Amino acid sequence: MAKYPLIKATLKERLLSSYYPEGIPLPSEPLLAKEFDVSRMTARRAIDELEREGYVYRIQGAGTFPTGKRFRQGVFRIRPFREWARGAETHTRILQARVLDATPEMGVVLQIPAGEPIIFIHRLRTAGDEPLVIEKRYINFRMAGDLLKHNLAVESIHEVLVEKLGIPLTRVEQSLEAVNLRQEEAELLRVPVGTAAFLLRRTTYSGPTRVAYVNYWVRGDRYAFQDSFEP
Repeated sequence: MAKYPLIKATLKERLLSSYYPEGIPLPSEPLLAKEFDVSRMTARRAIDELEREGYVYRIQGAGTFPTGKRFRQGVFRIRPFREWARGAETHTRILQARVLDATPEMGVVLQIPAGEPIIFIHRLRTAGDEPLVIEKRYINFRMAGDLLKHNLAVESIHEVLVEKLGIPLTRVEQSLEAVNLRQEEAELLRVPVGTAAFLLRRTTYSGPTRVAYVNYWVRGDRYAFQDSFEP
């Protein structure tokens, strides 16, 4: 089982909590490899992903540095995808839909033991023939084991969970940040590697139980987020 997701999750938590002071380099890759009992290549992979997501930056000859604590503010709501592209015909392409064993990182996210089954759904959302949004969703199998019996290319996963599987969804936590697309996402969205995009992360609860976690990569050149509210 790959160890780098757990290393990445641990380092990200440290970075967000200011465990590593700004202006001071992180431990070197050999030291991280020793701390987590992995190869240097595995440690480098975790750092590479944190750099891509904007949590660290590298200075040649000096090391890897935290970008600083991210300030969090604001409330926003996201409408269903079919409402995102008004006036255009929307489509959903299923890239993967299967049962997997939870990695250590996903076990932490869904609050289940590593190795337990989870449902993984990877979809590409388009308007006309233009790809706009990539979705990677991880769902607690014990809560929604019959989900894959449904046609998820046309059915709303939210509606299936609530209306057909009878799961009361009571709370959503979400965050929105800017990222640069790596090769996998850039190829699916047909844009150059490194293109700026929105990354929306969402965790859905039923009471205290985490039902699902999803990442959406949204093309930054096609979307802007707006809201209206009482001041």
